[in-house]
Amino acid sequence: MANKNFFIKTYGCQMNVNDSEKMAGILIREGYISVEDEKNADIVIVNTCSVREKAKEKLFSFLGKLNAIKKKREMKIVVTGCVSQLLKDEIRKRAPYVDIILGTNSYFKIKEAIQKQNYSDFQFYKQWIEIPFEPILRRNNFSAYVSIMEGCDSFCTYCVVPFSRGREKFRPSSSILKEIRFLEEQGFKEVQLLGQNVDSYRDPETGMDLASLLEKVAKTSSIPWIRFLTSHPVKFSIRIAEVMARYNQVLNSIHLPFQAGSNKILKLMNRGYTIEQYLKIIKKIKEIVPSIAISTDIIVGFPGETDEDFERTVEVLKEVEFENMFSFKYSPRPGTKAYYFEDDVPDKVKTERLIYLQNLQKDIQLKNNLKKIGKILRALTETVNKKNSDETVGRIESGRIVNIKGGKVGEFYDVLIEDAGPHNLKGSIWEGGFE
Repeated sequence: MANKNFFIKTYGCQMNVNDSEKMAGILIREGYISVEDEKNADIVIVNTCSVREKAKEKLFSFLGKLNAIKKKREMKIVVTGCVSQLLKDEIRKRAPYVDIILGTNSYFKIKEAIQKQNYSDFQFYKQWIEIPFEPILRRNNFSAYVSIMEGCDSFCTYCVVPFSRGREKFRPSSSILKEIRFLEEQGFKEVQLLGQNVDSYRDPETGMDLASLLEKVAKTSSIPWIRFLTSHPVKFSIRIAEVMARYNQVLNSIHLPFQAGSNKILKLMNRGYTIEQYLKIIKKIKEIVPSIAISTDIIVGFPGETDEDFERTVEVLKEVEFENMFSFKYSPRPGTKAYYFEDDVPDKVKTERLIYLQNLQKDIQLKNNLKKIGKILRALTETVNKKNSDETVGRIESGRIVNIKGGKVGEFYDVLIEDAGPHNLKGSIWEGGFE
């Protein structure tokens, strides 16, 4: 192929976004050119997610559009990520025009792969595979993802991650710290440490856990904001909260999914804790870090979930008052243990429960956001408001979106909050002094 224009379409979580950044960096280092539209690309890479059935169907819909383009001109189609790892045979059957299929552990082979025809690689690696981080094509020049671990050993009965990403493997702390030093030199203002169960991190070199790693980063780096996600309640150490309380750089924000409020459902999910244990962790975190912002994940309509089980989930939502909630209807995923459970909650009931939870969370967020009016909060701007070019859009420490009058992208501002809705805040840059 004479031309080297490429386009990457990414579905899924921050881990997928980071993998796409790495693939783009590898290709650019080799002289390939990134373009903004698949219609102008000679090579299209589709980085996939398989957590939900809907994500898989989005993939095949997009592949159909690519095939229509490919029929008119030369194009190489590459599928990477979780769907390719799990459903390579289905991809070959439903989309035989796909040229290359790479699994989740093989993204670093992208250069070699696109130089071949009909190439596939789905190998899992037991140890961390380190690639050069200097050429990673970051989504911006102020906030960076830094992978510290990958995979999962929990085997929740509904989740495909252990099968799509493999077992847990940890990145050496020396490599993590080296990348963060590089980002600091480049002027980045925020790093987000990533992993499927980030709080299970154990340095293969020293045995250092996540709390110690966070402390090390805070002590050795001047990067103002340090985040981490996603945490698992079983693996969460209270020492993490203590580090957050001790170092201002480690933001007071935690994503800690509880998934369901019923112990019966949690057991069926193989989550490894009771709701009482989860709430005890939440209480302890709030005691150590009173200003903590906690977000969560919830699945409604898991097999066997009764109205009483769902009501317990509602009670937890009301008790904790999460900063944010990501909620989903249960969908069976092939290969998981729950796939063989009777999916006995009607879709109509799942939808009703989901809407109820989302409306409840909306009310909670509105109540808490209104309390922020009149406060001065620090925000890191991320983009220009598409609806109003006189505004920038950023996030405060909790992750809540704030629309700001004026400002430049990629900068910190103290913002006077003047208005609030359930999902975002509005304010002006504060130029006054502090008492």
